[in-house]
Amino acid sequence: MDTRLPIRIGPLVAKAGSRVTGLVPVELGDGQRVHLPVAVIHGAMPGPRVGVTAGIHGAEYVSIAALREVAMTLDPASVHGSIVAVLTANPMAFAARSIYVNPMDGTNLNRVFPGRTDGSPTERLARWITDHVIAGSDVFVDMHCGDMNEALVSFTGIENTGDAVVDERSTELAEAYGLHYLLIGPSPGTTTTAAAALGIPAVLSEVGGQGRWPAEDVALHAAGFRRLLRAAGIVADAPGTPRHTTEILRTEAWMRSTTTGYWHPAVNVGDRIERGVIVGEVRDAFGGVLESPVAPVEGVVIFLVTSLAMNSGDPLLALAS
Repeated sequence: MDTRLPIRIGPLVAKAGSRVTGLVPVELGDGQRVHLPVAVIHGAMPGPRVGVTAGIHGAEYVSIAALREVAMTLDPASVHGSIVAVLTANPMAFAARSIYVNPMDGTNLNRVFPGRTDGSPTERLARWITDHVIAGSDVFVDMHCGDMNEALVSFTGIENTGDAVVDERSTELAEAYGLHYLLIGPSPGTTTTAAAALGIPAVLSEVGGQGRWPAEDVALHAAGFRRLLRAAGIVADAPGTPRHTTEILRTEAWMRSTTTGYWHPAVNVGDRIERGVIVGEVRDAFGGVLESPVAPVEGVVIFLVTSLAMNSGDPLLALAS
């Protein structure tokens, strides 16, 4: 809950009515350290606190650009409450242009929350984010997009915690974001699961991907986050909500390759396909078909790997219904 006292995040100290930015050191064990770019917007008026992250995966550029745009343009004088924003939550993966994992230990940051203080570098980073950004917030938001090899439909996601008050608030905030699809979890090991365990309403948001950050995707993500801030009581003004009905998706099926080769998808993101449909082919170097994966369920293709390279065990796509 927000107070009028200064907000301290590492070496950053933000007084009411101010924005403070800087690099915050996080110890990762064995003498290793990372510096997270953090912005703290401490509003001139009392209100709730929103914790927010972007770039949990290294090449999620749309989320990084959108959060930076909002965090650096909000006027603290018009803010009720506060925002603690980690602008690039996985800077090691960002610098290495690494998909999925932190190159320090080969671990997916968004599979190890709430993290551990005595764990691997990625687990320690997750623990710091849990303790300093998620905990203490009244609302938590995790801004994503497809990784460098992924296309996806724009959607929000929430956890099904079983707490009616938390779930209702999370749904309200997700719908305020204004994206067409809302996927209801659970998603073990993620930021939103860590928030749910603390009784904090939380929203995952996904816009764009494929290692690009076109202006229209950044604007869509930023506008959605501003609408969520308005719904959370942080700001009074935000872009209007798009005129469409949110479609709720409750089940998610991930398809993974059983072979290593060259991936030729036969579907696109947003396609609604039937169970039993062949979704593409994994071929060898000469074009021979190694695998013709079949959709295990009916659903919307919400996520699709778009790289030609494919390894056994890697995701191909995800279906939701």
